Amino acid sequence: MSMGKSNTGSKARGVSLAEIALEAGVSRMTASRVLRGADGYSEATKDKVLAVANRLGYVPNRIAAALGSDAGTSLVAIALPTLGRELYSQVLEGLENKLTSVGYQPIIGVVGYDDEAEFQWLNSALAWRPCALVVTGRERSSANRTLLQSVTVPVVEMWNIDQGYDQQTTSDPLRVGLNHRAAGYEMGRYLAGRYRGQAGYVGTKINDTTLGSDRLAGFSDGFGSEPRCLILNDRSSFYAGYYGAEQLLSANPSLRVLYFLDDNMAVGGLMFCLQKGIKIPGEVAIAGFGGLDVGSVLSTKLTTTKVRRLKIGKLAAENLIKRLNGEPVAVMDDVGFELIKGETA
Repeated sequence: MSMGKSNTGSKARGVSLAEIALEAGVSRMTASRVLRGADGYSEATKDKVLAVANRLGYVPNRIAAALGSDAGTSLVAIALPTLGRELYSQVLEGLENKLTSVGYQPIIGVVGYDDEAEFQWLNSALAWRPCALVVTGRERSSANRTLLQSVTVPVVEMWNIDQGYDQQTTSDPLRVGLNHRAAGYEMGRYLAGRYRGQAGYVGTKINDTTLGSDRLAGFSDGFGSEPRCLILNDRSSFYAGYYGAEQLLSANPSLRVLYFLDDNMAVGGLMFCLQKGIKIPGEVAIAGFGGLDVGSVLSTKLTTTKVRRLKIGKLAAENLIKRLNGEPVAVMDDVGFELIKGETA
């Protein structure tokens, strides 16, 4: 399923090798040799063929070429920002289990939070002619958005459905996940109703992308004031939460509330406070996000937002399969979230 001209945003159709050859004024064999990287042609011919292929949005079907046919595949290309965060592991589990149970084969790419890396991987994956794409919902460049809108295979954005929540149309990718801004807002409102004073936030960023920025914005609105923020150039971990709490409380000893990017960091912050004799929640209230497994083994129940991660992956796969089968499907599925009123806040 090849991509159309990027400046039109229209749906692409399959571009054949014969069309490339005709447009470039060369034989089909010559066009094939150029596109396969073989030899036996001039630089001028190479430049002409590649220019035409690029303009028409040609993507070589590597699997079809290997099998000697133009048949489609059962591959589903899944682009994730990372495999290192527990938040995504159950989402991927739900996707894989459902897709493989009905004969589809997931292929997974880790693209970070980088538009260029995502763009390059998607283009590479499209060359294998997947029957569908799955990406993580986030703000992305116009080039990446145009790419996702131009492919003819079904596309699902999962996890974050904040952006464009009220403007979803049938021409956009299917979306499955939760409203992270709303989750942050609800936590902010809950904590503001229980505690007075200044709140703090400990998060991380990768490649200048602040993770959980929608939740942070929602939390600020719900709490009624901007929290003191410490954004670490690090991955989420217990130690990052421990270190972040130490730094933020040292610089702002009057903070009454600490909100963390996720539960792992919140547990790290909790450990720091307990080690320093800071009463939780008597002196400092602590809240996280995700409803991760670590919270179930704490002697003190963590205040957090529970996310139905397995359901997101399973529902994303189910909706994708419906679209592939030509069945009616919701263009937006919000699985919601649950505020866990624990003992740390």
